[in-house]
Amino acid sequence: MRAWPREIVDGTKKMRLEGATYGEIRQRYPIAKSTLCEWFRELPKPDHLAFINRREWLNKIRILSARAKNKTRLSKEVEIARLAKEQVESWTFLTSIDVQKSLLAMLYWAEGQKLPDRLAHVKFANTDPKMVLFFLTMLRNCYKLDENRLKIRLYVHWYHNVPKLIRFWSDLLGVDPSRFYRSYLKRRSPGKKFRKNFVGICFVYYFSVDLRREIMDTAYNIGRLVSENHSRASLA
Repeated sequence: MRAWPREIVDGTKKMRLEGATYGEIRQRYPIAKSTLCEWFRELPKPDHLAFINRREWLNKIRILSARAKNKTRLSKEVEIARLAKEQVESWTFLTSIDVQKSLLAMLYWAEGQKLPDRLAHVKFANTDPKMVLFFLTMLRNCYKLDENRLKIRLYVHWYHNVPKLIRFWSDLLGVDPSRFYRSYLKRRSPGKKFRKNFVGICFVYYFSVDLRREIMDTAYNIGRLVSENHSRASLA
């Protein structure tokens, strides 16, 4: 067995008595754990939470570990958001009306009214103000609208301040409050638990059968062409 200098043996024992873990000791002294166990056999247990109350110590370690993971995750999310922002801001093609029509068609295909009735008008609804603003902005950019055909209706819950919500959506969308229908109150018991939506559901109506047909036909044809091109590429 290797004979270690007395100052090293004493140094490790001193660290142990001060509450250092084996890992902390081995960072300073690269000594096998089995050797340290032999040296520490006669030592009293350190005045350390890990030895006084192991369950409490483990809970503390778990909390610290969760905080560290959360900090790492948040840092990663910030970096992803930064890179995405830089990438999108470099896309000059977004100013193209054809590209905007494509985005509008895909969004409406996903979130707009898709009833088979060929006489249906444009109807789009969502709880996300950013998405509703994006839809209406694209609609105005891509088509010459008659604002008199544009209407808004809010679906609200018992806890909403309706006049405040109307002002919020009116300012956001640039639609005069006079263009708002009477808000629809969704009946629900105040005592029933559910996820609160603090801006309600915003329905955008534009009364034009032809415009809805054009948007949906654009979406269907984009989907068809992309799917066909993918199939050809797979067979090549």
